[in-house]
Amino acid sequence: MKKQITLSIFLLYFFCFPFKTIISQTSNTLNGPIKKSLVLFTQKSSATAFNYDKYKADGIFWGHMIHNGIESDAAMNNWASDVENRVNNGEYFFGRIEFDWGWKWMIDFMDDPASYWAKDLNGNDIVWTGNIHNGQVHSWQSHHGPEFLEWLKYQVDRIDLAPITHLMIDSQTSASRTLHWLGGDFSVHSMNNFREYLRNKYTSSELSSKGISNIDTFNYRTFLIGRGYTLNTYKQQAFSIAGNIPLYDDFVYFQREALNNVMEELFAYIDTKRPGIAIGATTNLIEPRGFLFSDRQTYLAGEFFHDFDVNATPPFKTMLHYKAAEAINKTLIYFPYPNAFRSLYDRNAPKQARGWIAQAYAMGSIFTVPENIWLGGGYPTWSPGWQVYADLYEFVHDNSALLDDYESVSNVAMAYSVYASLLESGMDGSSTARQTLRKLVEENISFDLKIFGDPDQPLTPSVEDLASYDVIVHDNDIQYFTSNQNSVINTASSATNLESINNMLQIKQSLSWKIDVLKNNSPSNNLISALPRLSSTPEASYVVHLLNRKYNSSTDNAQTHNDIAVKIPANVFPNQITGAKLHRPNKTTIDLSIETDNSGNITLDIDTFDVFWGIIELSHTESLSISENNLDNQKISIYPNPADEFITINGLNGAENEVSIIDIYGKVVAHSSNITNKDVISTKHLQSGIYIVKIANGSRLLDIKKIVKK
Repeated sequence: MKKQITLSIFLLYFFCFPFKTIISQTSNTLNGPIKKSLVLFTQKSSATAFNYDKYKADGIFWGHMIHNGIESDAAMNNWASDVENRVNNGEYFFGRIEFDWGWKWMIDFMDDPASYWAKDLNGNDIVWTGNIHNGQVHSWQSHHGPEFLEWLKYQVDRIDLAPITHLMIDSQTSASRTLHWLGGDFSVHSMNNFREYLRNKYTSSELSSKGISNIDTFNYRTFLIGRGYTLNTYKQQAFSIAGNIPLYDDFVYFQREALNNVMEELFAYIDTKRPGIAIGATTNLIEPRGFLFSDRQTYLAGEFFHDFDVNATPPFKTMLHYKAAEAINKTLIYFPYPNAFRSLYDRNAPKQARGWIAQAYAMGSIFTVPENIWLGGGYPTWSPGWQVYADLYEFVHDNSALLDDYESVSNVAMAYSVYASLLESGMDGSSTARQTLRKLVEENISFDLKIFGDPDQPLTPSVEDLASYDVIVHDNDIQYFTSNQNSVINTASSATNLESINNMLQIKQSLSWKIDVLKNNSPSNNLISALPRLSSTPEASYVVHLLNRKYNSSTDNAQTHNDIAVKIPANVFPNQITGAKLHRPNKTTIDLSIETDNSGNITLDIDTFDVFWGIIELSHTESLSISENNLDNQKISIYPNPADEFITINGLNGAENEVSIIDIYGKVVAHSSNITNKDVISTKHLQSGIYIVKIANGSRLLDIKKIVKK
């Protein structure tokens, strides 16, 4: 059960990332975690001084280079100068390397761009927009062939002219998509590379059994045509990896492996130019054909299809993405595809998206600012106005301490089959998995997603990890698990409960705890989701996010629910709850009354809940509320750092402060009492290494700092 976060784990969180001096303003430029409270404009056109103030924004996510002529030093220098001014002004700028959006750059760079368009089974280019540049029609790209990687490296060279703070690679539009959507990629480079993939994977006898008599002359396109396939029959069957197309599963895994190889080489090249820069890519574990398995990625990025029906707000579809990102410990930054906001535009209902934004941040992801929204389909660019969303992002900014470094508290593991997604054509996981998730959410069962990979990448959780939960929930997609995966889950079931999602009563009876939202003292979990989250800092407040799951289309706002309470069992969090506050966007924070029963379970009286989002901040016996962590707003600093024989604590008030120095194993190696401002503390006896300095005044935690001892 993911509940006990010890000081040792807290320390390890700091020590797993390099300690170094950086030019830009925070550690987000390192290959470390992206803060979950970042507020980012989707693109530069929204990033005006006025909007920065209103949205309390941190920077720009879609930091494109110029659309035409990146080979021009003059044009690029003007772009780089603008980026430099923004960064010097304290803004983040996520420089963006392109696949599809940079199609003109590709044409200008390559000697033979025609060979780098993905080809369908008939040998024709798979056209995208049909726009023309230098005689080339904009088509879908193939990520095969030597010049493709060199083109990406060239983009790195050009984007390196600017002092970007982060890097994002829009890598989703490649042959890993066209193979199942659009009839290919049967380009010459793809066919040559697939031949080598098969040669390396199979013996001659295995190839013969698959109908390949001579691998030296093998061409997959002519192979399929020789077996009677046409473009239409191929496309009809290619949506699913089990579409019975000969060698199709190999073709899918080959395309993904080739994309991963290209990206790994690109990441290595980036590190020669900008060592340690945070890298993200539009990669999607839920739709795994093009997923990048690289550990070098700091964060995930994407555009997703979104529920926009009035009865599905906040959207369930995107929740699989949030859960998958947390499963691999990477923050997700995203924005919906145009059709979602296009629906809101048609209904003049911009506030429905407030529920979308709230849910993303409440579940540890980042929803970029909806401003100057491209709607596509001949629609105008839409600016709903800062009044619609700015207070939400200001709320994120003001409550960053309740968002950063938090993860879900869960006692249920949802077993998720990656292979099941390959059997369907969409990008949002299997329909079965989405239904399972929805049932858990509507019961307010807190769960973690556990990823079981496909046969080519058979990712499997450990037995120990699975056994730490009260229940492992599965659905019919379990039929696609490998024999090893079934062995792991069956072994874990000897120590915990393995239940089908169809047995909801048994699931709930197996839980050691479950948070319930009450209306008139009766469970009404379908109205409001209660999402418990825990920081890796033991002294930090506990958090429960409240998400209003009901939208009023007539008022374009959240529905109002009266007589609401939240019941939290005693064993959800490690320590006893001592106080509770409710934070809501654009509303006054209120103290909540706590009713405790004989078992230590608490009930919080919310009364009226008429917003999309609220954060319950819970203080407990080991800490104060995060909002009170700094006594008298003290700004505490420690110097010198790195330290040699001593450190000085600056910024303290009063004379009854205590300072503890803690090593990487959680052991207190030095403790000093009655410390006043600018007192000197000896570190001469400490061995070289990294330490945590904990500063307190009585029961009040003032600050936690990291120091390096030379």
